[in-house]
Amino acid sequence: MKKVNLRMKELDKYNVIKELVDHNGNKKRAANKLGLTVRQINRLIKIYKEKGKPRICTWQPLKETSQDLG
Repeated sequence: MKKVNLRMKELDKYNVIKELVDHNGNKKRAANKLGLTVRQINRLIKIYKEKGKPRICTWQPLKETSQDLG
């Protein structure tokens, strides 16, 4: 699996979303901590569950290669 490097802001965002998913935390508190809305938190949770860590990082697009597809 490819290592994903995140900037500090994205790393904080990833850690908060991971904790929410793992421990069913308070979305409103997480939104306030990150300066986002609850709706944005819900979208990040959905992305995290579907795509994982690489997609939380918004500044780096995920490129699918023929190796990734099978």
